[in-house]
Parts: sequence; C-alpha cells; structure tokens
Amino acid sequence: MQKKLIVILLFLAPALTFIAQKPVQGVFTYKASVTHPDTNVVIKTWGVKVYTNDTIVRVETETDQMGQQVYIRHMELQKAYLLLNYNGTNYAIQNNLGENKKSDTIPPSYTVKKKFGGKKIAGIRCKKYYIYDNTMKEGFDCYFAKKIGNKYLEVYPEIPGLAVDYYLPSQDGWIHYELTSYVSGTVNRDLFGVPSDYKRVSFDEFIRLFN
Repeated sequence: MQKKLIVILLFLAPALTFIAQKPVQGVFTYKASVTHPDTNVVIKTWGVKVYTNDTIVRVETETDQMGQQVYIRHMELQKAYLLLNYNGTNYAIQNNLGENKKSDTIPPSYTVKKKFGGKKIAGIRCKKYYIYDNTMKEGFDCYFAKKIGNKYLEVYPEIPGLAVDYYLPSQDGWIHYELTSYVSGTVNRDLFGVPSDYKRVSFDEFIRLFN
C-alpha cells in the first residue's frame, strides 16, 4: 500500500517546465483505464477530475483501497495536500513541493519524441508525441494540448502542453488517461480548501500509522 501511495505522490509531483499561456479556469474530466499486459482486455476503468482556478489545482480520483482521494496543489505557494480517509479518520497529508523540487535529481526513465500530426480531443487542439518507456520497453503515441500549459496536470514535464491522451506505468499495467470533456468557467473556491474535519499530517507521520 505504501508503494501505491508513493506512486500517487510522484504522479502528482510538480512540473519543472512552464509555458506562457492564457489563464485557465474550469474542469477537465478524464477517463482512466488499465489494460491487461499483452492483451486488449480492459481490467478496470475510473474517472479523474481536475479543477483549476489557474493558481490552485484540485484532482479527484478513485482508488481501490482508500476510495476517493483528493489532491489540492497551490502552484504559487508550492504546497499541496492529499486528502483521504483511513480507518474512519480524514487526513490531509502535507507536501512541500519546493523542497521536493530541490531534491529531485532522478533522471526520467523515458524518452520523448515529437511527431507530425495532431487531432482535436474534447474540443482541444493537440500535438502528437511518441513516448518510450526505457524500463517497460514499450512506447505509445500521446497527445498534448497546443494552447493549454502543462502546469495543471504535471506529467511528462518536458512537453509544454497539458497531457490530454497519455499513458503511465503502474503495478497493474499501463494506465491510459484520455480527456473526455473540458468545461470552462469559474470553479467554487471552497473546492480548493482543506476541510476543517481533516487532520493535517506530514507524509512521514501518515506512513507511521502503518507501523
């Protein structure tokens, strides 16, 4: 379980590459699915929602072990909270993104190549890239937004656009994320705060609960 939690935090870690873009406010909805290795059989699917007011991002996703998890990231303050329920108690796991950025020296385990072509996904114009995972020895065509920056959902930070159709490795196999809708508009500011009934703890304090 600890490994899965660490994978979640790494997936949501801050991007190092930003590009100048117009402010974005609204909700991005993704469909996530896992396909059994070497087959086209889908093992499971779930939804992921990304809310933003352009300075704060809230990511909602479902997990098998802990139900819904919410990740709130303040881009300007470089702070984030992972909200989840464990054994009937609500926790807000604090994460100092500025410190993580300074200590992150691990080179990526994949290579990125820009390709010709692109397409529209959920009304968003996208560029095509080929991403090859050096560990898994497998690659995929992926799509990233042309006019929306990568700061809202940080995966593959070398690519300046928002990840719209892409793959990430997991213990269960490849997870395919695909944007199904984008609704532009002001998001309720209450969604970006930590609820009062959540206990704020550090990542180390939360891990000690399992010892």
